[in-house]
Amino acid sequence: MGKEGSKRSARKAKSEEIAMLKELDAEAGDDATARAAAKLSAKPVIDNGATELFEKKLSKEEKKELAAKKKAEREARKAAAAGEAGSGDAEACAQAVPTTARAGKRAAETLADKVKREQALLDEELEAARIGAVRIRNAEGAFLGQLEAREFSMPNPGGGPDLLDKASYTLQRGGSYALVGRNGCGKSTLLKAMASRRVGAIHPAVTVHYVSQEVELTDRTLSMTPLDLVVHADLERRLLIEERDALIAAEAKGEPIDGERLQGPGGVLEQLQLLDAETAHTRADQLLANLGFSDELRQRPLSALSGGWRVRTMLAAALFGKPDMLLLDEPTNHLSIGAVLWLMRELTTSPAWSERIVVVVSHDRVFLDAVATDVLHLSAAARRLTQSHGNYATWAKRREQQQKTFERATALRAEQVAKLKTYANHGFKYGGSDVSRQKMKERQAEKLEAAQAELEDEAAALQEDHELPLSLQAGGEISGPLVQLRGVAFGYSAAGEQLFSGAELGVDATSRIVLLGENGNGKTTLVKLLLGDLAPTAGEVVRNGGARIGLVNQHHADQIDLTLTPLQFLMDRFPGDGSYAHEQALRSHLATCGVLEKQQAVPSSALSGGQRSRVALAAVSYAAPHVLVLDEPTNNLDLESIAALADCVTAFKGGVVLVSHDQYFVSRVANEVWVVEGGQVKRAASFDAFRKQQLTKLQPVD
Repeated sequence: MGKEGSKRSARKAKSEEIAMLKELDAEAGDDATARAAAKLSAKPVIDNGATELFEKKLSKEEKKELAAKKKAEREARKAAAAGEAGSGDAEACAQAVPTTARAGKRAAETLADKVKREQALLDEELEAARIGAVRIRNAEGAFLGQLEAREFSMPNPGGGPDLLDKASYTLQRGGSYALVGRNGCGKSTLLKAMASRRVGAIHPAVTVHYVSQEVELTDRTLSMTPLDLVVHADLERRLLIEERDALIAAEAKGEPIDGERLQGPGGVLEQLQLLDAETAHTRADQLLANLGFSDELRQRPLSALSGGWRVRTMLAAALFGKPDMLLLDEPTNHLSIGAVLWLMRELTTSPAWSERIVVVVSHDRVFLDAVATDVLHLSAAARRLTQSHGNYATWAKRREQQQKTFERATALRAEQVAKLKTYANHGFKYGGSDVSRQKMKERQAEKLEAAQAELEDEAAALQEDHELPLSLQAGGEISGPLVQLRGVAFGYSAAGEQLFSGAELGVDATSRIVLLGENGNGKTTLVKLLLGDLAPTAGEVVRNGGARIGLVNQHHADQIDLTLTPLQFLMDRFPGDGSYAHEQALRSHLATCGVLEKQQAVPSSALSGGQRSRVALAAVSYAAPHVLVLDEPTNNLDLESIAALADCVTAFKGGVVLVSHDQYFVSRVANEVWVVEGGQVKRAASFDAFRKQQLTKLQPVD
């Protein structure tokens, strides 16, 4: 009876556990809807911050409690929905869709608020750690050793298997590390984990500054100017000034103070002098100018700056603060080529960075080649972090050789297996009469096949860099100019100051034009004039009536409907006659753009950034444009996707107009360079000539 009772108790406990899991699984649909709403209303977020990344595991009791709570919430929602539906009110029925949309919007806003809150918490944590590090260093001296992380795993913030398993790295002072890997593999997540000191034994005396792709500012920082914020980032200077002012104020009140601490050798005043504290504003002003800030922009509050200029401000602050460990996530995304060149020079020639550690994620391979001394490669397939010495180009060559060696070894092993199986099955045919020898050959073949199966993860890791070719459909040849600018000027009022004037530019079927210049000079405005989205305040824009112009902008991958599959998205955009033949034509077109049959049936929300980019490009390409306009198309792509895009744009049978800060992409695609600067649009001799001219203007900050 006792045994029977214990069995019944065990079955009851198991039933309760299954019911609890069902409750949690049922709630997953609601969570997925909220996530989809968030993606439709806001730019997708790579991860949800350190809080969610290292969230505490729930106990069985806590899971039961959570399941019960969610069940009650779901039943309340169902009851409310039933009450609305049962009213029979026509107006209520008409408002059903808007109500759902509002619910989705509320869910999206809640998730956005959560991400914002977690980023704010991480910023506070980093600031507190930096203050503590400065105080420890002042009391005990600087930490000059290497930073090591051994045998750590990194959870996936979106759920599922860990992004890294048994990973390790060693960071040396003076080293600059390029963190590379395909989009979605966890590069930004790893940077955030480093910043929050969740991985690696980071000594408490080490200051860490992390600059993310997206910036969240507090009310206090929003009221500051870029100059104020950059000066504020020099933490050591700020703490010394606070201490100096406190000592002087106490002395003025007649309170006893430590005079040696204020004025003695190694005291506060001497340390401020060594830091060159009096010139801080001048140095910060020059740094902002090098990053492209005009006098007017430097005086604006951050609340009046765009997201791109805010990111530049945070980058300037990080550089000015000179932390022991600088973590940069896509620092070139919002920079002009001139600012990228300055940053390259700063990180490679300034004595300050020869004694510090820099870890950078970037899609600009020219920038990585110039800056990186080592590469950290994050493989999603193998969940492995591999460290190697040399810049990105060195790593890429080594990687290519590894791929070729592995392919040769795989082919040789397959050949050996085939020979062994042939002998095992037909040994008598070759004069063999020993059955045991045939069995031995069969076992050898099986061992080789087992060895190959064990290397499947390695094969997947080596093949994950491969990018499928991409083909863009053009509209066919049209002779003569397709678009012409004749003496074009533009200003936001005809009588006011003009952004530029006297622009003379022609686009034909062979054009490969790149527009360069500082942000705000008018590159995107020039693109809008070419497209007909803006009208010139002087001059004229002449377009060939038969020419179609296709636009690919920096947010092109975000403009697709994430709830639809790639095939559904194209059928929605191009319904055609609704026939089976039309559907097959769309399938074939997606395939030529590198969207495979299996991916065509997957919701776009489940695709990587590079795959979404291909879907968006397929939509542009299906219209068969005669001119392709690309406005910062590489911002959300990884290195391999950029190379594939460069290949297809080079092969495009039509005119191309490009705005980009990616030096590799520009050098691959463009053969005609126009610079928007100083109120004029002028042609440069070549891209190399433009780069050399920009380099002559640059001076590294001390």
